[in-house]
Amino acid sequence: MKKQIPSLNGLRALSIFLVLYAHGYISIITFLQHIFSYVSPSIALKLLQLIQNPEIPGGQIGVNIFFVISGYLITLLLVKEEKANGFVSLKLFYIRRTIRIFPVYYFLLFVYFIFQLLGLFSFSSASWIRSLTYSKDFTLTKGSDWESGHLWSLSVEEHFYLVWPLIFKFLKKNKIGFAILVILASTSVRLFTNTTHMHLFTRADALMWGCIFGLYNESIITFLNNVYAASKYLLLLPFIFLLVAIASKKIFSLLGFNNSEPIVNAFFGSFGMMTAICTAFIILISINFENNIWFKILNSSFLNYIGKLSYSIYLWQQIFFSEKVGDLKNFPLNIILIFIIANLSFYLVEKPLLNLRTKFKAKGV
Repeated sequence: MKKQIPSLNGLRALSIFLVLYAHGYISIITFLQHIFSYVSPSIALKLLQLIQNPEIPGGQIGVNIFFVISGYLITLLLVKEEKANGFVSLKLFYIRRTIRIFPVYYFLLFVYFIFQLLGLFSFSSASWIRSLTYSKDFTLTKGSDWESGHLWSLSVEEHFYLVWPLIFKFLKKNKIGFAILVILASTSVRLFTNTTHMHLFTRADALMWGCIFGLYNESIITFLNNVYAASKYLLLLPFIFLLVAIASKKIFSLLGFNNSEPIVNAFFGSFGMMTAICTAFIILISINFENNIWFKILNSSFLNYIGKLSYSIYLWQQIFFSEKVGDLKNFPLNIILIFIIANLSFYLVEKPLLNLRTKFKAKGV
């Protein structure tokens, strides 16, 4: 495995842009409406209608891409460590993950605590407990505070980091069975219940699809090479199917199918089974096929830079879409502030700890 896998930072960058768009949709449209009010009142009126009847795509798709990438990358690392050493060191794995995730996360919560002391934010005791214990996804409701609501996805990731290495190490031949069981369970929960879609039990399947593609990485790459040999245009199919999956709710509506939301959520939409599978294929295509414009875009210096900042951007962006920060939530000032804070977070907190993490790197990885 290459020391730095190409395209992943670019995919992370595109994912975080989708999240920013979803969270900042209203402020972006408001800004555009203001601009067009001087040029074309009719366009300004249409933009106002979009604010009043928003269909905000992107955020959940972006999160799902992060999930699939996490499952894929973590599994590749575990496979490589097991091949090199004959075993996986759980101790070293958990130390590396702790160093990577905890410092910036708890620094964010410390800043939130200061803001609460200053009267800017107001989080309940229950909200603090959920945030501090990475259990935000288990109790997330519509009444949750906005500023820490996004931490549900990091909670899902932490549950994955805790459980999957144990499954990988101790279940051995049954880890595929475990992954398939989780996929079927998550899909069933989305199909048959009204459970929030920001929950471990409704979103773990995206992580497991990443794991499956990581476990069968070489075989899937061989398959894709054979597909490419037949026709390079066939590699566009996962991209096309992904777009169809995302638009499936509208497609079902046009076809006259009512009450299609459970089916869409289970199999299509922003985080259904087909969406996760297509995303996994797109990730492998993005990594392994270099002579195309898509690869060049993903590996551009700009997207690579944004991808490196993606964790910090995701953590801090929620503040600047909050009503509690006044004019700081307005586009484009909020985006500028997000990137300033994310850079400070990355270079002052994240990056200094990267060297420490390498001290706990497993041999042969």
